[in-house]
Amino acid sequence: MRRILAILDSDAEYGKRLSAYLNEHDVTGFKATAFSDIASYKSFRKSAAAAILLISEDLVPDIHDAADGAKVIILSEDGFVSSGDSRPFDAPAVFKFRSADCMAREIMGLYAEDDRHSVSRVRNDACEILGIYSPVNRCGKTSLAISLGLSRSRRSKTLLISLEEYAGVFSRIAENADSDLSDVIYCSMQGLYSWSRLKSAVHSFGSLDYIPPVRCMEDISQIPSENLGRLIKRIADDSGYSVIVLDFGSFGRRASELLDLCTRIFMPVTDDPLSVLKTASFTEYLEKSGKSELKERIVKCTLPFEPEQVRELSSGDVTSYESSSLYSYAGKLH
Repeated sequence: MRRILAILDSDAEYGKRLSAYLNEHDVTGFKATAFSDIASYKSFRKSAAAAILLISEDLVPDIHDAADGAKVIILSEDGFVSSGDSRPFDAPAVFKFRSADCMAREIMGLYAEDDRHSVSRVRNDACEILGIYSPVNRCGKTSLAISLGLSRSRRSKTLLISLEEYAGVFSRIAENADSDLSDVIYCSMQGLYSWSRLKSAVHSFGSLDYIPPVRCMEDISQIPSENLGRLIKRIADDSGYSVIVLDFGSFGRRASELLDLCTRIFMPVTDDPLSVLKTASFTEYLEKSGKSELKERIVKCTLPFEPEQVRELSSGDVTSYESSSLYSYAGKLH
């Protein structure tokens, strides 16, 4: 049974819209249920319990013992909340009228901070990890990763993880991102990783979930490859995603240590002489390093790029991606 996120707000229409959005986009992993008065919420509690209770500040004084073990988070209408006895259990607060995606990340971050409410997802051995890697630079790796992620997200729950050292197009896509891969890496290195902490760093681009690249290149360049590999494997095992698209970006030679995680590796290539030599050198490296088995998983891709399309994709607009020839191309990859 899915855990429940209860929304208790006297504005019935607000609760209805928020719960519908959270359920449709599954941005928390919880089933959202809305109530417009405390009596209906208490009646619901007779047959089920909420893991998280979002409650409007005007109803807080009357909640008393109705929280019943839930993580209580106050919905503030003006960005401020009262102190003292009107805040049960020292409950934190979130701004009621920010975007639902931002609110969901903040809620999951607050949920994860409380050890009493830490949870883990059931192991998912069916998650498919698709790598986007190429020894060739400026060949459309990230554009392909985003297009492939969008295409797959139409069919199944998909997460894109970018290992880029610099944000690039994500500086447009995730312009106001308040969390990214740096936060996930930090939690992992401190032994604080959990499913709810992961959800607090996940953003949405159309139907695709993604974790923006690190804020500082040192966060990705200094983490040992084996630690990063364990983190990605854990995300695949317990996050509930059916597909993870792993954008290696300019990760360099260390990528070979992570390619083993991928069920398929899509490799954009170009036909200029230097790029052909680089691709040949990479193949030779796989053979000499005892990783020749990876060659069976690699699919070389000649991307259908046009100058005007590159400019449109760099805008970070989801409709530009979904209407591009690259999106159609990515949808045929298997």
